[in-house]
Amino acid sequence: MPELSVRLLGPIQALHDGVPVYLGPARQREVLAVLALRAGTTLSTTQIVDALWAPPRPASADNMVHCYVGRLRRLLDPIARRDTASAAVHSSRPGYRLDVPPDAVDVSLFHRDLRRARAARAHGELGAALRLFRQTLRRCHAPFLEEAVGPLAESERTRLDELRNDVVEEVVGLRLLLGDDADLVSDLRGMLVRQPLRERLWALLLVTLGQSSRRAEALTAYQDARVTLIERLGVEPGREVQDLYLRLLRNEPVAIRPWWDSLTRPGYAVGDLGKRA
Repeated sequence: MPELSVRLLGPIQALHDGVPVYLGPARQREVLAVLALRAGTTLSTTQIVDALWAPPRPASADNMVHCYVGRLRRLLDPIARRDTASAAVHSSRPGYRLDVPPDAVDVSLFHRDLRRARAARAHGELGAALRLFRQTLRRCHAPFLEEAVGPLAESERTRLDELRNDVVEEVVGLRLLLGDDADLVSDLRGMLVRQPLRERLWALLLVTLGQSSRRAEALTAYQDARVTLIERLGVEPGREVQDLYLRLLRNEPVAIRPWWDSLTRPGYAVGDLGKRA
């Protein structure tokens, strides 16, 4: 792990040897976040301004960016030179670049772990995939990019939140496939309190209850899902949930494999999990 690192999956922080570095006010920290999200890439002043402010932008936005970057350089460059003899924040036409290795930014590590987890899952290494997915989740400390309010931070926060939710569902699915269903019903009910509109969680709950010989509860859970989706979104449950309900009504076996049967085969398409057929 590099000695100078940046954390964005929670409060925006820079750390040296694991010790937080003072970064100044919230907007200045957000400038570091913008540079860290595009680490190794030179961003123009205009790009940074666009990332920080939605229109109408302050008339002094360019000068504010120069000021924030200048302060960050004074705070971070001495630390970077102490470790690597080079500056952390570079100034060059047309703008600025954060010069740290990819594994110095926790968002990059999050994506690396996610790629490894999905590769393991695609090759049928389900136990290894489960460990890697859990490692991915341990990096997350919501709210992501805390206190950042610019357009780039908002879009990244939404994207990362969705990715984290996908990983949570993949963990549950792998636990089911591996027979690790202890406390899974209570875990799923807790997740649905926080995310009642995620149909994949409802499907996983129906499967877990059905496999535990709790079909009456599963049928009740379907009705809960239907009422929730109709009241909040005005739509019926999707095909996955409806198919599960019909199987439960016919007293047929329910399993996760109708949608995830390709989990154990090489060539499983990354991103297919959680998508409707």
